[in-house]
Amino acid sequence: MKYPIGIQTFEEIITGGYVYVDKTELVYKLVDSGKYYFLSRPRRFGKSLLTTTLEAYFNGRKDLFHGLAMERLEKDWTVHPVFHLDFSAADYTDASALDSRIELTISGWEDKYGKNKAEKNFGERFYGVISRAKEQTGQKAVLLIDEYDKPLTDTIGQPDLQDRNRALLQSIYGVMKRADSSIRFAFLTGVTRYGKLGIFSAANNPKDISMSDTYATICGISESELHEYFDNEVQNFADKMNVTKDEMYELLKRKYDGYHFGIESTDIYNPFSLFNALSDKRIGNYWFGTGTPTYLAKMLKAGNYDLTKFNDEINSTEEGIASFGNGDENITAALYQGGYLTIKGYDGRRFYKLGFPNEEVADGFMQYLMTEYSGKGLGAFDDDFVALEDAIEADNADGFMQQMQFIISQIPFESNEPKMIEANFRNMLYLMIRSMGRKVSVEFPVLGGRIDVFFETQACAYIIECKRDQSAADALAQIDEKMYAARISAPGKRVVKIGASFSTIERNLTEWVIG
Repeated sequence: MKYPIGIQTFEEIITGGYVYVDKTELVYKLVDSGKYYFLSRPRRFGKSLLTTTLEAYFNGRKDLFHGLAMERLEKDWTVHPVFHLDFSAADYTDASALDSRIELTISGWEDKYGKNKAEKNFGERFYGVISRAKEQTGQKAVLLIDEYDKPLTDTIGQPDLQDRNRALLQSIYGVMKRADSSIRFAFLTGVTRYGKLGIFSAANNPKDISMSDTYATICGISESELHEYFDNEVQNFADKMNVTKDEMYELLKRKYDGYHFGIESTDIYNPFSLFNALSDKRIGNYWFGTGTPTYLAKMLKAGNYDLTKFNDEINSTEEGIASFGNGDENITAALYQGGYLTIKGYDGRRFYKLGFPNEEVADGFMQYLMTEYSGKGLGAFDDDFVALEDAIEADNADGFMQQMQFIISQIPFESNEPKMIEANFRNMLYLMIRSMGRKVSVEFPVLGGRIDVFFETQACAYIIECKRDQSAADALAQIDEKMYAARISAPGKRVVKIGASFSTIERNLTEWVIG
């Protein structure tokens, strides 16, 4: 089976004999039901493939849809002039990049439909080619804008350049209102919904289907599609891994499934990671390895975000996860829209519960944050973490604490404020344990109090109480006084109690006592 890894063009996938999971019934429903749409999905989830599928459809390419649902649904195959504007292939931190991209695209359209010298700016020129296209073809235009938000996301932290890019984009998207009578269909995709930047008002307020249950599976792979299209491939993978097919399905689910894009959305697999894993017959962090969320790390650090919140489900309203931008440090929305958090539940009133979708995202994100918060490059702690993991696997509590002390000694603490030093220490403690793929609870609630740090190995349950600028003995005494060991549920496991002291002067663990 040929997997379309790195191939985002519908025509190339079909003509090249690559596997295509048929989404055209939803595509037909989309174009038959409305006019202006917006879809947000994480990177590498198939937004560009969907956009080029729409392009092929409106270009009347019936030959490309042979054997697909669209072939039986569409009868007319009317050809429309299609204006496809793709912002994905540029770095917009260069002040001239957006102008160059728009100029190159509009010039190509003007070569086809003609140019009016009286049209000076981008908005006027775009409106002009749309009008001339309708006049020349007798059909209304189709506007497809892929990764509409990249010129804004690239310039987070550069407010002047972001404002300039926003103004340019508004001049382009504003054409949708002015040329409404000449437009048959318009579709915008992106990762982030910049609700406060006026983009959507300029774009004639497209219907946002990002959290629509109807279109939840329009990108990505559902469980039923995995079984329908890839069952033999999963069996081959299982044979190589020397596991049963059912065990292979369960492993793929834990690693790559778990995305939900609506209240009643079915589970969605990350298509990029799934295709790579099936192709390589290897489990890896494929999606996370294709890009690092640098702007998210900057936001987390700037806002002194408590990273331990990632261990529990995060609550947010629909409004809270639907919009981002213009200095609004809505880290929850940025994490959700970026694909690092997903919907885990809904309380029936207004609050969504968010969490990591799967192991790939959880482990990869924690490992990435470890490098960002430590100030060290990727891989700088590999040997140290091997030693840390070895100590944990051996249930060598003293060796585990020694190794944590050694790692923390290499990490700069930027603030001199004792509370901030303590917060950074707690974040680092959490990251060190969590980035090795272990579930760790911070401020773990039990009857009579909260355990500072709690995690389990196969044989042991660890209770760690930390004191700032106090003795480790006092920390251990608190564990006993509050009877934490008796109040946790860890049947059949040995409870290891650790009292630890952290010094804000030395900025490190200074002593610990194991009980």
